[in-house]
Amino acid sequence: MIDHVAARTALATSLDQVLDTAESVELESHLRDCPACRSLGTDLRSDSASLRSLDFGPVPVAVRANVAIAAERQGRGTTGRWAAMAIVGAILTVALGAGVLGVGGSATPPPTVGGNAVHWVTNVVELHATDFWIEANGQRFRAVGMPVDVVSDPGDATYRTLELTWKEHGVEMRINLYFDGDRTSSWIDEVRIYDGTAQPKWRTVTGRFAPTLPGTFWSGDLDITFPVGAGVLPARLHLSGVALRSIAFDGVNEPIGRPGIELPEHAKPFASGGVLHCLGILQLPPKQAEAVLASLGYKLSWRLMTTTGPNTGYAEPMARAPDGVIIDEGAVGSSGELILFVAPFGDEKAGEPVPAPTDCPQPGGAPPTPAAP
Repeated sequence: MIDHVAARTALATSLDQVLDTAESVELESHLRDCPACRSLGTDLRSDSASLRSLDFGPVPVAVRANVAIAAERQGRGTTGRWAAMAIVGAILTVALGAGVLGVGGSATPPPTVGGNAVHWVTNVVELHATDFWIEANGQRFRAVGMPVDVVSDPGDATYRTLELTWKEHGVEMRINLYFDGDRTSSWIDEVRIYDGTAQPKWRTVTGRFAPTLPGTFWSGDLDITFPVGAGVLPARLHLSGVALRSIAFDGVNEPIGRPGIELPEHAKPFASGGVLHCLGILQLPPKQAEAVLASLGYKLSWRLMTTTGPNTGYAEPMARAPDGVIIDEGAVGSSGELILFVAPFGDEKAGEPVPAPTDCPQPGGAPPTPAAP
C-alpha cells in the first residue's frame, strides 16, 4: 500500500492527468483507510473545480506536460494541499502571465554564471544568485571563500526562514530572510542583516519582497537599502540574477494505513507514569525508535541538533530519523506529533543519551532501582 506522501502526490497529479491502473487502485485503497487523505482529496477537487471555472483561454499541451513534471518533482519535497496549489498555480502563471501576477515564478532556477555566485539551500528554502554583496559599516562583504552556515526554521504551511552566518573582515555577518504567504502566494516580509561592526546589531527592513506562487522560483534582482539614522551608516543588500523559492515542509511521519495518535499539547509520554515511560524507546538508536513508535501508531517528527559552530543549539527538522543519539525526552508539536531530538555521532560536544528510567523493571527481571532520597 502506498504511504501518505505518495497518496497526496497521486491526488495532486490526478487533478490534471489520468493515473495508470496500478496507481489508481493503490490510491483508492489508501483513501478507503485514510480519512485525512480522503478529506484532502475532496478539498483539492473543490479548489481545482473553482480554478478551472475561470476562463483564461487554453493552456498549451506542452505547458501541461511541464506542469506534470514539476508536480512529480514537487511531490518529493512537499505534501498536502500546499503542493497541489503550487501545481494548479503553475497553470495559472502561464494563463495569466507572470507580468500580470507581478511575480517571476518558474519550475527551475536560471543558470548562475559570472559575478559572486551563491547557492544557499535548505530543506525549505532555495536561493541562487549570480552576484551577492552587502555594504555595511563602510565595507563590502561578499562571503567569498568563507564557510557559510545555512539553516532554516521550517515554520508551518506559510512561514519559514533562511538564516546565513559567516565571518569576514574580522567580524560576524548574518542575513535572515523571513517568509510569509497564503494559499496562492509566497513572499519575504522581513530582511535582516548584521551591521558589520565588532559588536553587531541587526539592521531590518520590512515589506513584500520576491512574491511568487507557492513552491515556484521567483527570479529577478533584489537591491534592499536599510534605513539610516543618527550615527548609523548606510547599509545595502544586493542579490542579482536571483532564483528563490520556499517550500512548505511537513516533517511529521504517520503510521501507514491509519491516522496517527495525536498527543495533547503538554503531554509527557516518557515521563514517570506516561504511556511510553518503561518501553526503553529513548535508549534505542533513532531508526529503531522510529520503527517502534510507528508500530504503536504515533505521529513522529525528528530534530537533528547542531552542536558546533555559530548555530549551536539549532534543531534542524528531519523527514526521517537521523543517525546519532536521542538526547531528550521530546516535546509535542502543533499537530499532536511526538518530537524527538538527536545529537550526531562523533561530536565531542554531543549530549549524553537519555538514561534508562530507574523506576522501571530492569533487564533480567530485577526490580526497579529505588529512587534517590
